[in-house]
Amino acid sequence: QHYKSITFIELMALEIGKICKLDEVVINRIAAGEVVQRPCNAIKELVENSIDAGSDSITVSVDDGGLKMLQITDTGHGIRKEDLVIVCERFTTSKLKTFSDLRSINTHGFRGEALASISHVSFVTIQTKTVYDKCAWAAHYKDGKLHPKKPGTSADPKPCAGNTGTTITAEDLFYNMGTRKRAMNGRDEFNKVAHVITCYAVHNTGIAFSLKKSGDNMPKIRTTSKASKIDTISNLYGPALGKELIEFSCDDKNFAFKSSGLLTNANYSGKSFRFLLFINNRLVESSSAKKAFEAVYSSVLPKNSYPFVYLSIEIDPQNIDVNVHPTKNEVHFLHEDEVIAGIQAKAQQTLYKCSTSRNYYTQARLPGFDMAAAVEEVKGTKKVREETENTRVYDHELVRTDCNQTKLDLFIANQGNKIMTEKTSELNTTPTTSLFTTLDSEKPGPSSKKMKLPNPGTENSSRASTSSDNKDNIDTINVEEFIPKEAPKSVNNPTHRRPIYLTSVLALQEEICKARHEGAVDLLREHKFVGVANTQYALAQVRTKLYLFDIGKLSEALFYQKAIFDFQNFDIFDFSEPSPMHELIMIALDDESSSWNPDHGPKEELATFATDLLVSRREMLDDYFSIMVTKEGSLSGLPLLVDQYYPLLHQIPMFLLRLATEVDWDSEKGCFQTIAQEIAKLYAMRPIEQESDNSATQSTQNKISDPNIPDWKFTVEHILFPQLKSFFVPDQSVTASGAILQVADLHDLYKVFERC
Repeated sequence: QHYKSITFIELMALEIGKICKLDEVVINRIAAGEVVQRPCNAIKELVENSIDAGSDSITVSVDDGGLKMLQITDTGHGIRKEDLVIVCERFTTSKLKTFSDLRSINTHGFRGEALASISHVSFVTIQTKTVYDKCAWAAHYKDGKLHPKKPGTSADPKPCAGNTGTTITAEDLFYNMGTRKRAMNGRDEFNKVAHVITCYAVHNTGIAFSLKKSGDNMPKIRTTSKASKIDTISNLYGPALGKELIEFSCDDKNFAFKSSGLLTNANYSGKSFRFLLFINNRLVESSSAKKAFEAVYSSVLPKNSYPFVYLSIEIDPQNIDVNVHPTKNEVHFLHEDEVIAGIQAKAQQTLYKCSTSRNYYTQARLPGFDMAAAVEEVKGTKKVREETENTRVYDHELVRTDCNQTKLDLFIANQGNKIMTEKTSELNTTPTTSLFTTLDSEKPGPSSKKMKLPNPGTENSSRASTSSDNKDNIDTINVEEFIPKEAPKSVNNPTHRRPIYLTSVLALQEEICKARHEGAVDLLREHKFVGVANTQYALAQVRTKLYLFDIGKLSEALFYQKAIFDFQNFDIFDFSEPSPMHELIMIALDDESSSWNPDHGPKEELATFATDLLVSRREMLDDYFSIMVTKEGSLSGLPLLVDQYYPLLHQIPMFLLRLATEVDWDSEKGCFQTIAQEIAKLYAMRPIEQESDNSATQSTQNKISDPNIPDWKFTVEHILFPQLKSFFVPDQSVTASGAILQVADLHDLYKVFERC
């Protein structure tokens, strides 16, 4: 009796939803979610607007990958004050007036949705100034409308100081889309933003681009407006890629398109396919174009090796439809298959012409290779061979066991070989202790306290006894069980070593020891030096296998470990005259590699700030790292990490600049770690710049003939590699970086020869 009867028709009416018009805010937020899917989409839209505005410099700053804050500053023509009222409303643009204009559109933007979409998912601030304005104007936006900065104040644009151009800041991106924001990771989003900036920097070489994380002094990406495309690619992707690039172009009047690009030759192979495609100056993606280039390289590169391709296509605007994707990530154009086929044929023809001679590289074996098992296999083979001495030894099992046998250098005609041999003979006949004599070994005072880590495997080690004596007084980290027994004796043969009580340093030592790669350690301990391939690589043999060692990477890792394990126990080599740090830092700031730009401030002020900072930290630098800084702001000495090995003087200015700007001065552990990293970069052996054959030969002869300056080949073989063999503890990062590459295996070579 309490239930009302209902008809079937009325029941169906309740189940069918009523159609209603959505609220304007809901509509705009849905549209904004399609246009701005990630922070990189917002950056892409804003960068394109800056390019359309005629900018010659674009600076991007992000915080937490752009989720907390993203800011872009350009030097374009700016926005008029009158337009600030509607600039963030949907479908407001200066680039399009009628639908027919889409047929001849030449700008990146045209829909007028970028700023509107960003303002619906973040809090936007725009500061702009045109050449006709006497001051800049700043305005704040929310949901496409002007919004007061503080409640109760006017939302109208406010005058402020500023340069000609526009600065747009978007804060708290996706604040009203919690699910999307929680699904994003700041590090991944920053990498996507960096990819967008990198692509536009390669394509727009007339514009200077800069990308940095909020709070960082140095940008992660920096290009100049005067660099060529090849120079820009070398700067962004590395010189190893840049030197293998070849240009190509393709024009076809029948299909009304022109294309140009850069692609790597057969000598380069990467871990992933880097494909940069621009169509009418827009960064887009095309699966058909990517597959076409994959087919080109399929017969040139080995499996799991990939090229780098940059392609720019210009098509008649009447033949292209740019309005097919919310983020403008795709475009459609007429005769797509024919255009791509023509470009593919031209690229293939260009690539084959440059493939008459090739250099072959191998992939690093260590990351995916069970080196420990391989070493055990080698040891097992050795044991079997010892047990069966009377058994016949085949040719492919013969290996060199005496490192004093014939070296690779003796097969190369060089006037310096005779002198090199004499130096080697002197080294081999000199008592071992003479190699480890410090510059200040006869001087009393500070040098007597600068000592190196003794052998932890020795029972009477001063380090071991110190740890034992103070075990009850301080909570230290016991790293003795992690340090390999092959750790070297001190360079200085010290009688006393200052014990380390700082837990931060002990923790860094423990991290190194725990991360050791057992297979790589055994490889370095058993290697026999063969010779120097060039200024970057050296060859070494481990039983029947030949390896290529990257001198720069291994030496940097070695000197980092020495800086950590010899903490507060370094020897010093003094300068004949103290060098003013202010002048040295000015030299570094004048170098393009410093990434200085006017936004960082005057060079003179930066040099003064850096000098004052280092002077204020001079007691710590002297006591812990033997970096001698005077009260007057001069550098008078540096630590001696390895006897008879000194850093290149021209690297000291950049070392001082990075010491002031790249060191984490806020935390103890981070401070010591970053200082050690900068010391390692200073001392690492870098590839020597290529010179003409005559000048290079003359330079080498001069170095060899001077008894006070060791030849670099001599240094690699008799100073650096012995340290790698006895002291260095390689870890996973060293092996993953390709610092050790297997070139050949005698067993495999015999299999090849048997087929011939």
